[in-house]
Amino acid sequence: MNDTSKLTKKLQVLLSEDEVAILNRIILNDAIENGSRPISMSAFIRELIRLKIESTSDDQKTFDKTKLKQLKNK
Repeated sequence: MNDTSKLTKKLQVLLSEDEVAILNRIILNDAIENGSRPISMSAFIRELIRLKIESTSDDQKTFDKTKLKQLKNK
């Protein structure tokens, strides 16, 4: 799933100025610690999403119509 040629969907994320500043510091500190160039904010957030997907159980990744019906009834 690391093939960037298959990245076709865009997501928009709204963050406060403070959140953006903190993320930039995290990215810069990671780069300093690893002795590498800082990655883009987009690449950083993409990796966070990928890690979340990987850590989510297969059961949660599947579509269950009964769960959807329960949600509709609320």
